[in-house]
This record gives sequence, structure tokens and C-alpha cells, in this order.
Amino acid sequence: MLGEIYLVKEKQKLTLSVDKEVVEKAKKLSINISEITERVLAGYTSAERPEGSIYDAYKQLFDSILPLLKEFDCDVKVAEGTDMVTSTDSNGKSSDFEMDIDIYLYPDGTFYADQYDSSFRDVERIERSFFLSPNQILSNLVEALAKSKERREEQMQEILMAKRIIDAMSATLLKKQSAKKA
Repeated sequence: MLGEIYLVKEKQKLTLSVDKEVVEKAKKLSINISEITERVLAGYTSAERPEGSIYDAYKQLFDSILPLLKEFDCDVKVAEGTDMVTSTDSNGKSSDFEMDIDIYLYPDGTFYADQYDSSFRDVERIERSFFLSPNQILSNLVEALAKSKERREEQMQEILMAKRIIDAMSATLLKKQSAKKA
């Protein structure tokens, strides 16, 4: 009879350099950077890796970000660039100028170009050169999640304060109402 065989994955120590600010924010969010890094590397080396298109790779990255954006109700900057814009003055004279463009990924999976105040779904509408590096997107994501968590905590504190004020008002008014009836 054969004995039981246990497969144990051997781990190897790896040292990564991550921006100190990102590490601190990740700790505040209880994000295990080692675990996430291991998952990312496993995903990167798995069969799910996109075959070819940079757009396919960014789409997979953005699809993996969406659950966090939904949970924390926030958006993340994923691209930036400049666009040539033609402006016409009141005399009909046209002039060209460069306009900075920032593009954000929203929790519903849409992209938003803030300078144009327009939303779209197709990742291929973003010029490839506009995409931020995955490291910058990760940093922006951690920043957005940290801000969202802070906003949630502040909102909870405000709600609790409002509840205490309402409870105190109710107690005072009910006490006065009872005294009038007596």
C-alpha cells in the first residue's frame, strides 16, 4: 500500500522594493503585499496571460481592479496624455494648443476623460502611449482605496455624531413633553 503523498510548494524568498508611502497605505488597508505579489506573479505566469495585445493586458488588469473599486466606491487614474485642441476666439481666429488629459477607471467599468467630461467603455479608445505603468496604476489604486477608507471612517463618525445629537434632542424634547402632560 502506498503512503499518502503531500505536495508542498517550496517557497523562495524574494526582495522587492516598494515605495514606502504605498507600503504604509497598504498596511492601513490591511493589504498583504506579499500575498498580492505572489498572486500577481502566479497569474502572470499562468495560462491567463494575454496573448499579444497591450489592450488585452490592460483590460485584464482593469478587470482585476474593478471589484476593489466597487467595494470601496472609488475610481483610479489609469492613463494620462496630451491632445491637440483647436480653439476659435470671438473673431473667428483659430489656434491650436495642447490640453492635458487624465483618464480614470470607474467602478462600473467605464473610463472617464475628465477634460472632455466624457465616458466610454472601450479600452481601445485610449491611446496606448497614454496608459500609466502598472506600478503607477497600483500606486494610484492604493491611494484611492486609502482615501476611500478615510472618507468612510469620517462618514461613519459624522453619522454617529448626528445620531447622538438626535438622541439627545429626542430625550430633551420627550422629557419636556412629559413634563407638560404631568
